[in-house]
Amino acid sequence: MFKSYAIFSVKYPLFHAFNLLLINGLFLFCCYQLIAYENIEYASGFLVVLLFGFIFAKAADYRTKYLTLDK
Repeated sequence: MFKSYAIFSVKYPLFHAFNLLLINGLFLFCCYQLIAYENIEYASGFLVVLLFGFIFAKAADYRTKYLTLDK
């Protein structure tokens, strides 16, 4: 999964940037909802953000190791 997303992020950098903005927006929305309204169900958004953050981090690691042109 990490390899395929790393290749995808190299081929489609604008869509990858959109994914990052979407996940960051979800994080900010969940933070606001937790602080303003104190609804605990918005904490599940943090789990989604952590999952996607882990996927993005592993894909970035793979991309820097194997898909760079500086070799």
